Amino acid sequence: MTTEKSRGMELLRLYWLVFAMIAVISLLHYNTHWHIHALHGIYRRLYYFPIILAAFRGGPAGGVLAAMLVIALYVPHAFGLIGFDPGTTVEKILEMLLYLMVGLLTGTLVSRINAARDRQKRTAEDLRVTLDQKTAMEAELVRSARMAAVGRLSAGLAHEIRNPLASIKGSAEVLADDFPEDHPKSRMFSILQEETGRLNQVLSRFLAFARSEPGEVAPFDLEQECRAVAQLMEHRPEPHIVSITTATGVPLARGNREQVRQVLLNLTLNAAEAGGADGNTRIKIDADGDEVHCSVIDSGPGFTDEARANFGTPFFSTKSDGTGLGLATSLRIIEDLGGTLEVDSGFMEGGRVLMVLPVALKEDRK
Repeated sequence: MTTEKSRGMELLRLYWLVFAMIAVISLLHYNTHWHIHALHGIYRRLYYFPIILAAFRGGPAGGVLAAMLVIALYVPHAFGLIGFDPGTTVEKILEMLLYLMVGLLTGTLVSRINAARDRQKRTAEDLRVTLDQKTAMEAELVRSARMAAVGRLSAGLAHEIRNPLASIKGSAEVLADDFPEDHPKSRMFSILQEETGRLNQVLSRFLAFARSEPGEVAPFDLEQECRAVAQLMEHRPEPHIVSITTATGVPLARGNREQVRQVLLNLTLNAAEAGGADGNTRIKIDADGDEVHCSVIDSGPGFTDEARANFGTPFFSTKSDGTGLGLATSLRIIEDLGGTLEVDSGFMEGGRVLMVLPVALKEDRK
């Protein structure tokens, strides 16, 4: 009942002007004296306006129905039942046939115009989607080329620097043995060893980024890896609690267990730092079709527009002492495993990074 009422209201909204025009023209036609031939001819022609308007609103059906309504109201007047139209019988019959032809022809043309407009809209939309895909592919190609160039550069620099750095560290260790711990120079040699050790760690990250390879791929339990990372976070010098929520029936993921754990650890460390000492970090695991989703969520201020745009870009970091290689390496690992790693730009309650991995195939589980 409600549907019929709403349909009636919609028809009234579309055709109220058509009905009003037909009613006004008919009343004027009925009440015009029969011997005023010119006015009767004008009123007969005025009927075309509501018929054409109905055709524009409803296509061929609207035009023909409006013409039939006009004919139904005109017939009593044409043949003397209500007033009298002094035109000839042939003239009036031809006029009524023209009402139908004009309604049908106008409605057909309008339908074709609307169909062409719809096709143009669909074509424009398809073109827009294609252009967006082209832009995304170009950006991905540029990013891949940049990552490859940075990887080669990183490997070369790390190799050239690491050897003399090892010599410097070894020399500092030998020279430090000549001084007691309370000697001022002993402290200087300790700083030298610490800094060379830190530089060695930076070079290790460079090499890890440059040599990132998928490794052996096998089915594994993503929740188990998340819980292992949560335990590592609890036993750090600055303990941090990570809560884990897993949906029911999440299948095994397909990837390299050790590499995925490395990525999870990097994401949770970033989340813990973003949330601060009083913040909280959550991991949510669920599945969607042939994908396993893992979200790492922090309670920090969230990602800035610049950080989102440069997510995974080598050497971009919001940390004062960061190299920007942690997320770059993580992104490369996940993409090499056939997954995705991205920022949820619509998340407003902190920061959310979504890692997607393929579901393990049946033949992989054997």
